[in-house]
Amino acid sequence: MEDRRTIALVDCNSFYVSCERLFEPKLSGKAVVVLSNNDGCVVARSREAKALKIAMGVPFFQIKDHVDAGRLIAMSSNYTLYGDMSHRVMRTLSELGFPQEVYSIDECFLDLSDAVEPVATMAEARRRVAHDVGIPTSIGIACTKTLAKLASDLAKEHPAGVYAFPPPGPELAKILRNVPVIDVWGIGPRIGKVLLELGVHTALDLARMNVHTMRERYGITGARVVQELRGVRCIELEEVQPKQSITSSRSFAGQVTELDDLRAAVASFVERACEKARSGHRAATALTVFIEHNRFDPRAPDCSGALTHHLSVPTNLTSELMHYASEMVRRLWRPGGRWKKAGVLLLGLVDDRSQQTSFLDQVDRERGKALAAAVDEINNKHGRLVVRCAATCLSKDWRPLMERCSPRYTTRWDEVPKIG
Repeated sequence: MEDRRTIALVDCNSFYVSCERLFEPKLSGKAVVVLSNNDGCVVARSREAKALKIAMGVPFFQIKDHVDAGRLIAMSSNYTLYGDMSHRVMRTLSELGFPQEVYSIDECFLDLSDAVEPVATMAEARRRVAHDVGIPTSIGIACTKTLAKLASDLAKEHPAGVYAFPPPGPELAKILRNVPVIDVWGIGPRIGKVLLELGVHTALDLARMNVHTMRERYGITGARVVQELRGVRCIELEEVQPKQSITSSRSFAGQVTELDDLRAAVASFVERACEKARSGHRAATALTVFIEHNRFDPRAPDCSGALTHHLSVPTNLTSELMHYASEMVRRLWRPGGRWKKAGVLLLGLVDDRSQQTSFLDQVDRERGKALAAAVDEINNKHGRLVVRCAATCLSKDWRPLMERCSPRYTTRWDEVPKIG
């Protein structure tokens, strides 16, 4: 029986830049880049910035002359805004009714096997996202996920923004002949370099490689890439799996030396991690706190360290985990230390709706859950951090550098755009 599976990959164009432009129309048509944490390096570029030969990952100080000359606009990353806009895009696409896999903050796969006219369906989806959310997208359609990913790249140059690959055959081979092998999903710079040395220059060359050879060299992943380029479906849409761990960490603007600064930073990370855990009905069976010195400062003492506390009862209560985290920070800190990064990990996550309790448990969990639910409801309604733990306010000196950050337009009442 013929396999009629059709997959679409929806990719938000220059997503971080598009989010910034949505609320600042004056940025449209301008060369714009978004910087990483602490305004360190470029993590997103507009088409105009790419035309200036601004490379992804380039340190900000190397392009500052463009900014000072007015040729380029640099923005600090605003992950609160980007996360909310991503949620809106994915929710709009989910309303189409097709099986969906959210692959990243700006990409998702859709199974269009039941769509009568996949191209027309995705053209309408693109129009809806642009109208309802305001984010431009490029959509690739093919018979496998790997081909759909390539098609979405080609869609960026297509006037309609939707590009469908033909079925496997001479027409598809003609297209793949013009695609550099390094552009294939799953072929990074390291593998791409080796393939080029072997004479594999294009996606078509890769599709013609011996599957067993690829498996011997690069495992099952390499073999699947070859098969998928041939139109053989090997990578299925993945259902969302419950998280097994949650990490919350950040690099500091400068080097932190004071105990209160470290405690405030770690308290903030615990607060954020617990919020994520509760939103997914997850509870931790262990908590890890880690602190790291600046590895790039030869004068910085090696004061990195980590501690883990195993919990007798799984929990996602902020106050409980913050108590343990504060004690671990006290044990990790030492005079003369200089730290550049810290973070927390919630480990061994289980469903918080059915978990093992203990007769020796002294925490009033019902009261704690009611308090946490009330705090989450207020913050969800009025913006994150409207209600927060006092421990996070011990210091602000640890907070990352965000000199060029835009407002959190969609999640903070006090930062909503004003007219007039």
